[in-house]
Amino acid sequence: MEEVDYDYIMDVLKNSVRKIPIPIAKLHQYATIDRARKNDEEKLFTDIDQLSYIKDKDIIDNYLTEFGRANKPHEPMFYGAISSSVLDKQRVTAIAETSKLFQDRNGCNLKGELYTISRWETKSELLVVEVVFASEAIKVNPDIKKAFEKQTEFAKEAGADDLEFYTDFLVFISEQFARETKSHNDYKIAAAYTELVLKHPDICGVIFPSVQTRFLGVNVVFPPEVVDKELIPLFTTTQKLYKNPKKTLIANHKKCLNVKENPHNLEWQDTEEQYLTKQEYIDEYFKDGCDTSPNTR
Repeated sequence: MEEVDYDYIMDVLKNSVRKIPIPIAKLHQYATIDRARKNDEEKLFTDIDQLSYIKDKDIIDNYLTEFGRANKPHEPMFYGAISSSVLDKQRVTAIAETSKLFQDRNGCNLKGELYTISRWETKSELLVVEVVFASEAIKVNPDIKKAFEKQTEFAKEAGADDLEFYTDFLVFISEQFARETKSHNDYKIAAAYTELVLKHPDICGVIFPSVQTRFLGVNVVFPPEVVDKELIPLFTTTQKLYKNPKKTLIANHKKCLNVKENPHNLEWQDTEEQYLTKQEYIDEYFKDGCDTSPNTR
């Protein structure tokens, strides 16, 4: 995809395909979205702006230089995770999508890697585009299978000219969001489709399957103007990710409950002891250390 010009992809989507399917779904009022950000060692974030979409112009201009699953270079977007019936702890999805350690099959960190989770809530019902229909996602996630059947039924009721094209395109474009990539250029089609559907005045975002949770989780992405208008932060927590090549553990750490009252001066406190994972348990859980040999017991 490196040699394929982004504007050419946009032209193909806009002009060459007979009718671009836009499978619309509703994200209900008060829906919650979790967003993860890796901490710098044990340093805590102090402002909700540090946990939202990127606002620093220097970072946008000089460091945000690659395509993402739903963004062009130098285009900040708000990525988060929503719950599904098979993975209702969306913070797991958020960390999985953010953490290089989580994504590394042979990765190991037994001291714990710190992440901050911010939970956000929708002020009103939002229309989003569903591109969750990757073939493997339909197989493993019953929510996605049900949504695919519903979108197909909508197309039938609307008298779609070519139902086979419609369903094939849903799967194709979803595969672009769900693909394992070797280069950021592999995201060009997904980014172009996102740009195209967000031009619709009623569309607020895009939901797509979580590759890092093997399609059990679901992600959502919003442009900055939707975040500013439609999302409010509820609270933030810190979580520690422990991992060896065989096991993964996410444990509670600290909490911040003054986000709504004072979002630009976050005050952190220890999580109550009964909600913490004891060090003895962590040591026992990872008693094999960073051993990568197969478990033959």
